Amino acid sequence: MTDGFFDEGYLSDLPLWTDTEAQIAMEKVCEKQGIPVDVLTELVMVQRERQHQERAHGIYQRFEEILGRIE
Repeated sequence: MTDGFFDEGYLSDLPLWTDTEAQIAMEKVCEKQGIPVDVLTELVMVQRERQHQERAHGIYQRFEEILGRIE
């Protein structure tokens, strides 16, 4: 995403990013709630990237950094 450390392959099996209608619905909800789609995307990517780890060291700090981009 924004920093180049993420692989969009983490999203390739999720309908919100592969199905056009679902993506349009997600974009509408994000717009209504004032959440940039890229913020939601990056949060999901971080979580999925680290889901296999027993302890996802630093994930909460990363979430805070990502959420900090919301104005």
